Amino acid sequence: MELAHLPYKKGRTYEDYIGLQGLKRLGKKKWRGHVTDVVTRLKAALGADYVVIGGGNAKLLKELPAGARLGTNANAFRGGFRLWQGKRTSGK
Repeated sequence: MELAHLPYKKGRTYEDYIGLQGLKRLGKKKWRGHVTDVVTRLKAALGADYVVIGGGNAKLLKELPAGARLGTNANAFRGGFRLWQGKRTSGK
């Protein structure tokens, strides 16, 4: 799922706030606050144990929000493949 395109605030998406455009528009301090808010919202909405934060701007976070870990796109692909490797049932 491309969660970054979900609506967030003022008719904008998560990506508009926590992506590069958001960083440039908001500045680092406000941007970091939105990253924390989005992590909290995603954890609650999806019942996730943690949210993986990746991308080049992740290094700009002074500290990770509670319930977040750093990762890369390789982690996302690996996790997706693991989901599909699970035992399949035929419905019998």
